[in-house]
Amino acid sequence: MRANSSGCLDACEHGPIIVVYPEQVWYGGVKTDDIEEIINSHIINGIPVERLKIKDPNYNKDVQ
Repeated sequence: MRANSSGCLDACEHGPIIVVYPEQVWYGGVKTDDIEEIINSHIINGIPVERLKIKDPNYNKDVQ
């Protein structure tokens, strides 16, 4: 796991974002309180946090 700062990644309109690779799952509007849930659910258990995924097929291909 690696955390680093970056520019807006062309997704500024979605607020603070986190992208999890290699799955390329994009989370938007992330708050400090959401980070533990993303780590436990997605990073450790492989289950993306649906409520935080960006609802835009340009970022998450499995959303409508």
